[in-house]
Amino acid sequence: MKIVKSTRFDDVDHDLGYEYRGYKYDVQNEENVFLIRVYDDEPGQATVVRPTSMSKNENLRALVEFLQSELEVSRVSLYKGDVGCYAEIDLDSLTFNPI
Repeated sequence: MKIVKSTRFDDVDHDLGYEYRGYKYDVQNEENVFLIRVYDDEPGQATVVRPTSMSKNENLRALVEFLQSELEVSRVSLYKGDVGCYAEIDLDSLTFNPI
């Protein structure tokens, strides 16, 4: 795995009441590309934005280990379809933590 692109983002709209700042990373593993976001206000946490079905992906363990070593994260969130939002996973079992 390797980071093939890193971009700073500042998604801000004060009229709508949101402000998201951080970095986007494209992480590639062979033919798979994963979009990761790390937010300034959530240090140590990475959110896997794409693919949204990452909780069932066979590369999840390798991706989590890569994020821990390269981005020094201690928490990872994935999209949880049955709830319709992102949720943190247990980094050992790779299952969703209770919400």
